[in-house]
Amino acid sequence: MDIVSSELITDPESGTQMDIVTGSVLVSDYFGHYNDQDLEWPDDNDEVAEPPLDSDGEEEDHDAEVENGWERPADPVLRDIDMDEFEESDVLSQSHAAERQEAEKVLGRQPTIEKFPRRHAGAPILHSGTTAFESYNNALQGADNVWAPFVSRIDYEVAKWAKLRGSGSTAFSELLAVEGLHDALGLSYRNTHELNQIIDRHLPCQRPRFKREEIIVADEAFDVYSRDVMECVKALYLDPDFLQHLNYAPERHYVDADKTIRMYHDIHTGKWWWSTQKELEAKKPGATVIPIILSSDKTQVTMFRNKSAYPVYMTIGNIPKEIRRKPSRRAWILLAYLPTSKLEHITNKASRRRTATNLFHACLRHILEPLRVPGEDGVAMASGDGVVRRGHPIVACYSADYPEQLLTTGIKSGECPKCDVPHKELGSPDVPVKLRDLEAIVAALSLVDEDYDLWRRACQECGIKPVFKPFWLDLPHTNIFQSITPDVLHQLYQGIVKHLIEWIKEAYSEAEIDARCRRLPPNHNIRLFLKGISNLSRVSGTEHNQICRFLLGIVIGIRLPGNLNNARLTRAVRAILDFLYLAQYPCHTDETLALLDDALTRFHNNKDIFLDLGIRSNFNLPKLHGFRHYVHMIKMYGTTDNYNTEYTERLHIDLTKDAYRATNHKDEYSQMTLWLERREKILWHDNFVQWRLVGDLAPQEKLPPDMDYRRAIKMTKHPTIKRVQLDRIVREYGATFFTEALARYVVGRNQPGLSAAQLEREAAHIILPFDTVATFHRIKFNTINAHGIQDSSVTVDSVHCQPSQEDKRGHMIPARFDTVLVNEGDGGITGIDGYRVAQVRVVFTLTNQASNVLFRAGPAQPPTHLAYVEWFTPFQQPESHHGLYKVGRLIRHGERLASIIDISDIRRSIHLIPNFGAAAPREWTSSTVLECCSTFFVNSFSDRHAYLTIV
Repeated sequence: MDIVSSELITDPESGTQMDIVTGSVLVSDYFGHYNDQDLEWPDDNDEVAEPPLDSDGEEEDHDAEVENGWERPADPVLRDIDMDEFEESDVLSQSHAAERQEAEKVLGRQPTIEKFPRRHAGAPILHSGTTAFESYNNALQGADNVWAPFVSRIDYEVAKWAKLRGSGSTAFSELLAVEGLHDALGLSYRNTHELNQIIDRHLPCQRPRFKREEIIVADEAFDVYSRDVMECVKALYLDPDFLQHLNYAPERHYVDADKTIRMYHDIHTGKWWWSTQKELEAKKPGATVIPIILSSDKTQVTMFRNKSAYPVYMTIGNIPKEIRRKPSRRAWILLAYLPTSKLEHITNKASRRRTATNLFHACLRHILEPLRVPGEDGVAMASGDGVVRRGHPIVACYSADYPEQLLTTGIKSGECPKCDVPHKELGSPDVPVKLRDLEAIVAALSLVDEDYDLWRRACQECGIKPVFKPFWLDLPHTNIFQSITPDVLHQLYQGIVKHLIEWIKEAYSEAEIDARCRRLPPNHNIRLFLKGISNLSRVSGTEHNQICRFLLGIVIGIRLPGNLNNARLTRAVRAILDFLYLAQYPCHTDETLALLDDALTRFHNNKDIFLDLGIRSNFNLPKLHGFRHYVHMIKMYGTTDNYNTEYTERLHIDLTKDAYRATNHKDEYSQMTLWLERREKILWHDNFVQWRLVGDLAPQEKLPPDMDYRRAIKMTKHPTIKRVQLDRIVREYGATFFTEALARYVVGRNQPGLSAAQLEREAAHIILPFDTVATFHRIKFNTINAHGIQDSSVTVDSVHCQPSQEDKRGHMIPARFDTVLVNEGDGGITGIDGYRVAQVRVVFTLTNQASNVLFRAGPAQPPTHLAYVEWFTPFQQPESHHGLYKVGRLIRHGERLASIIDISDIRRSIHLIPNFGAAAPREWTSSTVLECCSTFFVNSFSDRHAYLTIV
């Protein structure tokens, strides 16, 4: 056996021992004696059945032809740069990361809670003695049968499948018409019509039915399909699925025992609920506020026929946001379908717009009219356990995009729907901001029945359109200008981020921007735009989200026209991205909201670069001005995930587009509403059946908002390749010093107290009892929620480490070896202290016999999965202008330093953005850039978890 020359290096900056080896590869000549069953895997084939497939059976999505295809040549680079002057205060201070880490360290902790001081607030007034499920059971016929009104479990499961998953009513009827199928399954229905009769006649309604009504505006009748809004509120409040989670009274949450720093997350922790509760208690103690959240948005239901629908959705703020934002929990109700008429018979455009506005308000005024009296006086409302409280349903939030906000408030286009800042001052960060005067506006609108001309003049003086009796005019405790909430999707992603990307494309060469996009290394959280981003059209919010994840990295170092330094532009981009990510935190404190304000200030301090470049003449953008309202609104109504339109946009699929596809496209609304009612009946009945089978669920402790810090590794049961020769590990995986690193890992684990020299000597005597290992090509990560439960159904992150291979079409898939964040032993939940970046070359596991031979018996179990990694340099201070950390390959004597680690030390994947310099080298590709480039920037914007942890 030949032993190669090697040495152990101790990194002076971290104290970590790493291997560097020169010479040929060590291959042991002793394999040991063990049985096939010791391998723990079912077959002995050297290769997996389908080599092109990854370990989870998913084919790699990589287009080598696109990656290596034609692209525009690089523009000439101006080397002599005249550095422009900038204020030192505009540079991201070295203490910025420390300040942010200090502000965020309390997020997710158990808060100090201050209850509302009056004990009657949210208190029960009586107990009906019957729960929601018991009342439902009493309404069913044949209550002794768990599956009633169906005759058996199969009868019920087939019906549920047909209504929730089935392909269509005709197809289902044809399926049941197959000879012998109906009798074999013992079904109580023979076709869709008979099933619908069972649902309509025998399943009790728990959510109100739709009714068709006519609304007359400008002497024309329009059809509106709506539900009783009070019955919708009661249905949500009564639903047993939400019983354990409902909030009945406001609370003040603090991060410290002295109650000096507020924490905001759910609506009940905001100031609006507290002040509204105080108003109600002053009139009559014992109120339970039911905050109503409304959302409306017109949407297309067909691709080509330009058919649209206008749904209005509602939910209640008593249900926690963690439930409301999941469509599968059904915490939102479709309240109405508004008319979608284009009013083309009205030729005058101004008259048409005015009629459309009046039609919208007339419809909502009619739909929300039942809230007026209960909102002020209260109404008895029973929750799922039969406890009755005096509920006050009050419109708290209206979630909509900018055009819908203008329609709702009656404000003119180009102005802020919340405050009275003039249009020409919208871009100023210094003009005082105050909400519009609701009393003055209400007084002006009330003149419509007295003097038409006076009404128009009064509305003009108040800065509002002359809208005939807006729906919010008589709603109690509702200030519509305050109720308009921030809109992350349309204000940020489809608003300022969209503008920012266009400004960047104008400022720089599009060829250079696209070249950098093509050369980003792959990562689980990064979409590669291998054709660039300059030619994208009709870019969605999702695509803008994906571009934001690498936008900062691709502008670093590019030269601006006129020999301008790009420092101010880089700082402006960083500021917008900071605001974007901070605005989406699921939990905020007074200190983190100060970070949000600071990010906006930094943008305003650097935005003039776009004026200097001639890209902008002003920044009077309503969506940019809307940033100034975020801090106030989070303090009033909780964090933005309480009212983000991204969640209601998702409802379009379930409650509008799927409903339309289920119709024959003739008189579609009556069919859509009936289809929705039947689905809701089946879903509610399914919860009831589960209750009959399992009983009441155990009560759960209310926990603070989950900041999504913790991750759990999930490995496949079987390896991707069961046996890989050690020489293939070196040749194909690039794990050059695999055997030497493994020998040192074994010695270090068996004898942890050895010095570097002793470890070197002991490792030389290690003989590996095998010549093959089993390799895994992917590490997956799942989230762990605040209850400590791992959600294995969703892969939130993954690490690929696989050599090149051919796909099913014979095309070569390039090798991919991802980079990760490794805990060196003392890493915390957030921050980079105790962590280092490494590139994973191979993930492998040893047989039981090999582990028993190599590792000493003791209380600690031998590792199950190991990884060979190549190290990068330690973290230093972040770069001054963009705040990203710079790292490079860790090289000793011309070789990369490598080690074997336990995969449990891997915190997450890390996306590295190459340091392109002034122009990206055209010989680099996405697949080779990690090998070609020497220095990188650690991308802290690859996903929200990365932004939270890499501080």
